[in-house]
Amino acid sequence: MNDIKFEKTNGGLGRQTGSEDVISGLIFAGMGFTFGDADVNLKGFDTAAVDDQNNASAFARKFIYPEQLKDAGIVFTKPGDGSESNGTLSNIEIAKNVLYYHITEFFRMNPEGVLYVMIKANSATVEVDDIATLQTYAGGNIRQVGVFNSTLLPIEKSTTGVTGVQEVCKNLENAHRPLSVVLTYNGDNVTLDDLTANNNNPAADGNCNVSLLIGCDMDAGLAEALGDNYSKYGCIGLCIGAISKANVHESIAWVGKFPLGLKAPALFTGNLIRNIATHKLEELNDKRYIFPVIHAGDADNYFNDSHTLDVDSSDYAYIENVRTIDKACRGIRGKLLPWLNSPLRVDPSNGQLESGMVSFLETTAGEALEEMEKAGEISGYKVEIDPAQNVLATSALEIVIKKVPVGVMRKVTVKIGYTTSL
Repeated sequence: MNDIKFEKTNGGLGRQTGSEDVISGLIFAGMGFTFGDADVNLKGFDTAAVDDQNNASAFARKFIYPEQLKDAGIVFTKPGDGSESNGTLSNIEIAKNVLYYHITEFFRMNPEGVLYVMIKANSATVEVDDIATLQTYAGGNIRQVGVFNSTLLPIEKSTTGVTGVQEVCKNLENAHRPLSVVLTYNGDNVTLDDLTANNNNPAADGNCNVSLLIGCDMDAGLAEALGDNYSKYGCIGLCIGAISKANVHESIAWVGKFPLGLKAPALFTGNLIRNIATHKLEELNDKRYIFPVIHAGDADNYFNDSHTLDVDSSDYAYIENVRTIDKACRGIRGKLLPWLNSPLRVDPSNGQLESGMVSFLETTAGEALEEMEKAGEISGYKVEIDPAQNVLATSALEIVIKKVPVGVMRKVTVKIGYTTSL
C-alpha cells in the first residue's frame, strides 16, 4: 500500500564513546572484491597501501555503526535470493555475506565500538605487514585487531605466522602504537586431533600480543549463507567485539558480561561443542586456544578464556594483562611527553635531582595510573625516581613504576558438606 515509511539510522550525531579502548580492526583477504561506485563494488574505502607499481594493494574504511554497511555496498543476501540460477549466491554475494556477518557481530557485541576494516586487493592472503598498515591508517589508535585468513601461516617473511605477527606487534609497541592481535583461519582441513596433537602447540614464550581463535557458529542457515569456503572460520568479529567491549582489565570469558549468543557453538573443524568430550576441551584450553564453551545450567555460550599465545607462566598470558599494560604505557607516555627535553633541576650541593623535581615527575607519571585505579582497571600503583641518578652526565632519567593488577576469578572451589551444628 502507498504510505510514508521511516527508516531509522544511527550515528548521525557523531557520538562516540569517550574511551579509545574500543577502537578495533579487522583484516580480510581480497575475496574477489573490487572497489568503486559500481553496484557490485565496495564503496567509500580509502587506499591504505600500494604495491611496487603504485597500484592499490589494500583498502580500508572506518565504521562507527552498522548502518554504514549498506552505504559501503556490504549487504547480506539470503540463500535462495542470490543472483545466480535458482537463486543461488554468487561468489561476490557470499563474500559480502562474510563481511556483513563478522562486522555486524562486532557491533552486536559492542554497539559502542569503532571498527576499521581493511581488505586486501587481488590477494588471497593477509601478511604480517598488513597489521602495521591498518594501524597506520587508523593513526595508531587501534587497540585490538582480528585477522581473517585462509591459513595460519600466511607470512612469507618469517617461519611461522605467530612469530611474524608477534614481531610486527613488538615493532608497533616500540613505535608507541601497541595492539593485540587475534588470528583465525579456515578450519575446513583441520581435525580435532590435529588441534590436540602433542606436536601442535602454538604457544611459545614471548607471543604475548597474539591469540588464536578456533571457535565459530555452525548454525546450518549461517553456514549456507557463508558458503563452503568461509563457513569454517573463527567468529572473529564477535571475538574482537568482546575484547572491544571489555574494560582493559576484564576477561572476555566473564560469564556475567559476555554471553556470545551463538546458535550452534562449535570449533572451526565442524565439531559441535556439545559433542566434544570434556577432556578434549581441557586439552584445547591447555594449548591456549580461544573457543566457545557451554556451562551446565546456562542456556547461552561463552569464550573459554582470554588466552594469548604466551606461556601460561608469563605475566602476559591473558589478553587483559596485555591491554592493561598497553593502556598504562600509552597513558604514561602521554603525560610525560610534554616534558621530553625539558630542564631537570638538580641540587647544587650534591648534583642530585632536586626533591621538588622528583615529586613533580613522580606525580606526572602517576596521573595516568591514578585514572586507571579510579576506573578499577588496576588495584594500585607506585612511581619511584632515584634522586641520585647522574642526570647531568647522562641526560637520561629512569622512572620505576610498579602496578598491582586486578585479578580474574578463573576457578572457584566451594567446600560443602553436612555438620551437626554451625
